[in-house]
Amino acid sequence: MGAGFQAFHTALVFGVIIAVIVWAFWPKNKEKFDRRAESIFEEDKDKAERKKQESNKDE
Repeated sequence: MGAGFQAFHTALVFGVIIAVIVWAFWPKNKEKFDRRAESIFEEDKDKAERKKQESNKDE
């Protein structure tokens, strides 16, 4: 393993990191990421609603 291999490996890893960053900030993906971020709150609302329904059944 020489310096050429190390330079190629470094450039490859750098390229992959740049590709991931570009993909993450690509405008087309914004809506998908926003939906997934909001899904956490929807799950909390669903759990709270189920808990409320269960407590109403017990009364």
